Amino acid sequence: MVALTIDASIPLTHLSGIQYGNADGRPLLLDAVSPREAFTGAQPAVVWVHGGGWYEGTREDDWFCPYLATHGFFAVSIDYRLSGEAPFPAQIHDVKAAIRWLGANAERYGIDAGRIGIWGDSAGAHLAALAGVTGDLPELEGDVGSPGYSSRVQAVALCSPGTDFLSLGPDVLANPDHPVVWLFGGTVEEKADLMRLASPVAHVTGAAPPFFIVHGTQDETVPFAQAELLYRALVAAGCQAELVPLEGRTHSWTAQIDPPADLWRYWELAPMALPFFKRHLCR
Repeated sequence: MVALTIDASIPLTHLSGIQYGNADGRPLLLDAVSPREAFTGAQPAVVWVHGGGWYEGTREDDWFCPYLATHGFFAVSIDYRLSGEAPFPAQIHDVKAAIRWLGANAERYGIDAGRIGIWGDSAGAHLAALAGVTGDLPELEGDVGSPGYSSRVQAVALCSPGTDFLSLGPDVLANPDHPVVWLFGGTVEEKADLMRLASPVAHVTGAAPPFFIVHGTQDETVPFAQAELLYRALVAAGCQAELVPLEGRTHSWTAQIDPPADLWRYWELAPMALPFFKRHLCR
């Protein structure tokens, strides 16, 4: 694996606490990092969606935006409503509003609205995958920001995504104390249709953008089979997709379950995904 290193000689512009939408009476915020010259030309943009089981985490859980910015990207990390605030589909409404915000503000920030990528880990990877296969789908657009702009993206990179909720089994879907049930506000008996709507595999068509998926084969939180399901659906639809199995890795990308926080290796995603984003978003 390639280590994440940031070239400190490249001047960056940091923008914090920018409002991209409004939901349930409170602002939705993002942070952005870009190369300083980005405002003078149309740069590709990438949205980072944090993980945390849909019930925790913030836009500040971001290791990657400065790294992408040093390579010429307008990189943003977003907050979205957590399951304790609102059930699904609030989360994907917010993610799509952030994508539309990039289009609405393309001229202001020097963004190429036709070259937008999205990536995330775990719960954030699920939302990134869903955004990737449901661009402009009315049922999932919401109305929390930047109406009239597209929510389509041109590249998707995923770290340990959930992709098909109905395949997870009763231990998850009937457990009232599981984060998946919290996300939907009910068990599979009550929310099966909503779980299907939230499953990226249910929306795959030949129009999906290129996907890059990385997943530990020993993931104890999100089974590796979830990555395989999405990969196979994309390939069957004739889409560009790459699946990178991390042999022996758990959800933390280490060889152990629940290691100390400083041993988690999600930082490895950035140098792995960079060539993918360059290939599909850079001219």
